Amino acid sequence: MNRRVHQPGGFTSVELLLVLALSAVILGGAVVSYGTIVRSQPSVSSVVTVPLGNVRILNFFGVTASTRNVAMAPQYGALSQAEELREQFMTDTISATAVFCLPRDGVNTWRPAIIAFNPALHDEIDTPQKFREHIVNNLGISASLYRDYRNPLNDRTAVPQNASIFVLGYSKYSGYLKVSAIYDIDVIRFTGSTEPNGIYASVKRYADSATTTTPSTLAYMGGYEVFFPPSVPNPTNVTQWSNDGFTPLFITFERSTRLALRETPSTIERFKRAAERPFYFVWWPDPVARHLGPVANTFASSDPRQAYNHMAGRSAFMFTVPMFPAL
Repeated sequence: MNRRVHQPGGFTSVELLLVLALSAVILGGAVVSYGTIVRSQPSVSSVVTVPLGNVRILNFFGVTASTRNVAMAPQYGALSQAEELREQFMTDTISATAVFCLPRDGVNTWRPAIIAFNPALHDEIDTPQKFREHIVNNLGISASLYRDYRNPLNDRTAVPQNASIFVLGYSKYSGYLKVSAIYDIDVIRFTGSTEPNGIYASVKRYADSATTTTPSTLAYMGGYEVFFPPSVPNPTNVTQWSNDGFTPLFITFERSTRLALRETPSTIERFKRAAERPFYFVWWPDPVARHLGPVANTFASSDPRQAYNHMAGRSAFMFTVPMFPAL
């Protein structure tokens, strides 16, 4: 009678050594390949000393200086900061009670932690224009700080270069709205004969500091910055890259029911497309874009896409943000 011989389970020492050796070879190859990929990525060729001036730098970052050393695009170090800021922005907006985008031409000098509001006395704040109207009429904020503006081509003026995004949250202070965070987007062109030619862009977040126990002015909590060279290599004059830029920073889509309000110019009507809740398209400058050169746009002015079609593909940082996320 044949007797089956029982073989012990598991691997022999020789088999284990062979597997470990093969694993080492595979991992070593992966490390070499990854290193090759990393080294082949475009690198930043220079750091630019940008003359932002004392006022801007103090306002942006809360430090005293007249210049900033900023890496020229494409900038992969700033990309990691932008990705981190993107995650924070999504966290802030998804739990917000309201988000109001306000365009501006100069720096943002108002970053409150709370905003006085009494529903029994004040009008309903259901649009960015109503929000601006409230702070101007009731809080003494200068009417010139934020532009009275409703999307491109509506007021026959230039599209604002900068914007502030107010993210409101649930308030524990009676008679006040709580500002959870403010995101400032600034795009500044430098063309002077003694200045580095190009466009400085930054996105910054302001919020309560960890040590804050009472309402106060929001403090700088992080962001990213990058300097974009002209889209025309070695330009001989400013005119050659005069169309470089990054606008609009946002588009507001209003409720479709507002079509019942006949408004002029008619270009206002094209953005009343939201079935229930109004929302925004928001763009941030992309640190790994090589420049901010113009992109062709062939849509008619009656089409809402005409206002932002040229932004397609210009940035990986594009957001769709409800005006009232938590409702």
